[in-house]
Amino acid sequence: MRLLKPSDAEIWTKFKNGDGDALSFIYAENSNKLYLYGLKLTTNYSIIEDSIQDLFSDLIRNRKKLGETDNIHFYLIKSFKRRLQRQLQKEQRYNLKDNNQEYAFDITYSIEHDIILEENSNQKIRLLNKALKDLTPRQKEAVYLKFTQGMEYVDIAEMMEMSVESCRNLICKAIKSMKESLQPSGSTPLFLLFIQSLAKKNKKS
Repeated sequence: MRLLKPSDAEIWTKFKNGDGDALSFIYAENSNKLYLYGLKLTTNYSIIEDSIQDLFSDLIRNRKKLGETDNIHFYLIKSFKRRLQRQLQKEQRYNLKDNNQEYAFDITYSIEHDIILEENSNQKIRLLNKALKDLTPRQKEAVYLKFTQGMEYVDIAEMMEMSVESCRNLICKAIKSMKESLQPSGSTPLFLLFIQSLAKKNKKS
């Protein structure tokens, strides 16, 4: 008989009630995802690690006061992003006072991402990275959250402080831009494999 996996709401409730196993599970399931997301905003490993540690310390200290959630990953990554941005602002890495100013968000891929295993894979990886480089930082973040983190449009919109419609348009424009960038080289199938690879990575993580 196959046992049902506890829902996020159930795990979160156990954590709030002081269950150590629930805390360990939440940390094991999300800490690496938070770290990888942090690397898209900065290469300062210390700030990323400190932000993750501070986040979980605050969660433990204030767990009885925390609200409910049925999506732990979204709850954590949204809180982590705010915390990391505050730390980066203190370090003067970027300034978000002007809402029109975009902060850095970088996505690059290598052969190790096993997107395509062919003789000319080096060239295809270069094409993919070029297509990604042409995207705006917000487009990169939206694509990353959608296809690598596997987040829903409504959650991405809330995290990026925009409407759901604007979020959909942002991702559609990013996909269109990548397709147009790859098409002259006859690499449209490469884009499809790229998207499939991101989805596959999300299932593994």
